[in-house]
Parts: sequence; structure tokens; C-alpha cells
Amino acid sequence: MTIKQVFFIADGFQALDLFGPLDAFMETNNIQTAYQCKLLGISKQPVKTAYGQSVSVDYCLSDDFEYDDLIICGGIGMRTLELSTKQLNALTGIAKRAKRVFSICTGAFILAKLFDDKALTITTHWRHCESLAKQNPNKTISPEPLFIRDQNIWSSAGVLSGVDLALAIIREDYGNSVAAKVAKELVVYLQRAGKQRQYSDILELQSGESLKLSPLIDWLSTQLDKSVTVTSMAEFCHLSERQLTRLFRQHLNCTPSHYFRVLKLNHARDLLCEENISLQLISQKFGFNNYDSFRRAFIKQFGLSPSHYAKGTHL
Repeated sequence: MTIKQVFFIADGFQALDLFGPLDAFMETNNIQTAYQCKLLGISKQPVKTAYGQSVSVDYCLSDDFEYDDLIICGGIGMRTLELSTKQLNALTGIAKRAKRVFSICTGAFILAKLFDDKALTITTHWRHCESLAKQNPNKTISPEPLFIRDQNIWSSAGVLSGVDLALAIIREDYGNSVAAKVAKELVVYLQRAGKQRQYSDILELQSGESLKLSPLIDWLSTQLDKSVTVTSMAEFCHLSERQLTRLFRQHLNCTPSHYFRVLKLNHARDLLCEENISLQLISQKFGFNNYDSFRRAFIKQFGLSPSHYAKGTHL
């Protein structure tokens, strides 16, 4: 059965908030008939992106149309959008009749208005979480995750996390294999989990003295199937082990060995998105003594077992 989706946009929307998720859903149709995506505007007039390009819409708020999912895009125009009472009531009706509602980035500001009576837990771009919280004291605003699900309402963080959300939805609707094929076609990293931080460790390394660690982080990502000691890491960076440990504690709040272990677990988690892959094989691939030790480390890091993650219970 084809899932019908409508993307709500208004003047000043972020183009990537629309076309990133839309491309992911449409790419699924090259594997099997999966989604029908249409654009919804306030009126039938063309809608301008935040940079002035015009996009035609398929429906307006007064139209009668069939749909399953409502997707609310973000952007500066969406964050500051003022709807008339009539327009807000119309969009609220559309949202409450939808089987699922998603917000991308600052589309969460509109999402919160549409469910003003619900004590939802939602997220948005980290830069705007404080403002969203002030405007919505009955909502729990979480600045950390890439995306959050609260019953049938999903919200995602800044721009590219909309693709992460779309991949999670595709995985829920059509399984690991289809989502993995879509991610591969889009050349994106499958699958950043919803609980992964918006402001990643890599971003934290992109300033000042911490730049010394960036080449090491890149190198470690190619050594995940090997045993790399702190001594080897220090030699790679031309630092003493003491200096290296100090940098890791200062910028990543952990030791080099702990960081490498987490890096392995993150990669193992992404391999679990592929169907028919042996959990034993994954644990061996990343140097764990046995599956039980891998399982314990995985639970400690992600809060659930590898087998539960593979079944999609983290979504």
C-alpha cells in the first residue's frame, strides 16, 4: 500500500528540509512502490525558499485531499510564521487527522502550535531549543537527539537530520534492507540513531588545540577491526600518552581507549541496520572476546541489546 505524504511549506522554508527527506522517500519507490509525496501551501501561490527560489504546491489549506503523513518543514520563515485563526485551525485539523506527523528542524515551532494541548517531548535545531521551550512551557524540549518520537508525532533537529528521520521512517515502514538500499543510493551514513547527539564529537574537535585530534579520529575510523593501543595513538599524533590522554579528557571527556571502544560500538550499531547479519560475526569483527562482552558493552552505550536494536525497537 502506498503511503501518502504531504509536506507543508511556507515562504522562507529551508529547501534541504523539504528535498532531503523527500528524496529519501522518493528513492524508496525505485525499490518498491512505497510513498506518494505532495506539497501543501497556505494558498495555491508559489512558495519561496529562504533564498528566494519559487516552488509550486499541489494543495492548499482549503483543499480536500487524501494523506497519511503530514511533514512540516523548517526554516526561518517557518519558525516565525504567523497564521490567521482560520489558517491555524485548518492546519490543526489536517495534523490531527494524520496517522503520523513529522517536523523537520524549526518546523517544530509550528508542530507545537498544532498540538498546543499536548505535553509532547520534541526537539529542533540545537540553536533554537531554548526559544522553543520558552514559547511552549507545556512541552519538553530536548536539545540533544537527532530525532524524537512521541507516540505518532516525530520531530527532528537541524536540516540533514531530516534525512536521518526519513531513513528511520522507511526502516519502520519497509524494513532494514530497504532503508539500507536507500541510504546507499543517497550515499549517506546508515543509520544515525535518534539518540545520537546533534552536536557531535567531531564538531567539537574543529577548533583550537583540539584540531590535533582530528587526524587521529579519522585514522581510528579506518582501524575499527584492529586492536589499537594508546601507545600507537600517541605515536600517530607525535604526542606522549600523557598529552594525548589530557587532550581527550579536555575535549571529549573520556580516555583515548574509551573513545575508540565507543567508535567501534557506533559502527557495530550501524551494521545492525542490515538484515541477515550475524551478531556473533559483528562482535568478532570489532575485537570483543565473545558475544556476551559485546552485548554488555552495547547495552551500556545504547541502553538496549544488539538484538533489540536490530529489530528496530530503538525507533
